[in-house]
Amino acid sequence: MANRIKKYDIFNPGFLRDFLEDDFLTDSFFHRRLTPPVNIWEGSDSYVVEVSTPGIKKEDIKIRRKGNVLTISYDDESREYNEKNYHRKEFQRRSFSRSLNLPEDVEIDKILSEYRDGILTISIPKSWVSASEDEIIDIEIK
Repeated sequence: MANRIKKYDIFNPGFLRDFLEDDFLTDSFFHRRLTPPVNIWEGSDSYVVEVSTPGIKKEDIKIRRKGNVLTISYDDESREYNEKNYHRKEFQRRSFSRSLNLPEDVEIDKILSEYRDGILTISIPKSWVSASEDEIIDIEIK
């Protein structure tokens, strides 16, 4: 549960470990601010990953698969916002890299992706063949 309040016993020898392992540091604030949100769902013949990336050009997004790990990344090289005399700036685009562990039952050579209206959709067909650990594949976005 994301909204639970956890009390810590500061006299407990494991206090620091418990505090640092709390979901607060990874799930609630920091993680959501630094990486785009994703939806992952399973259909009858494929897994689908949807990544919310509004304002980013599809040419700037990289999708790479190595073994059973799919990595989606974006490197913000745009510096145009530094050249303007902003009175207020709330839009933020930050570089990110997000890795997802793929299930064993996927057809790695048939992964498809599409970018439309700020949503990157990656379709991963199901199979019974395992991925090769050493092979790196870049996936084209259509």
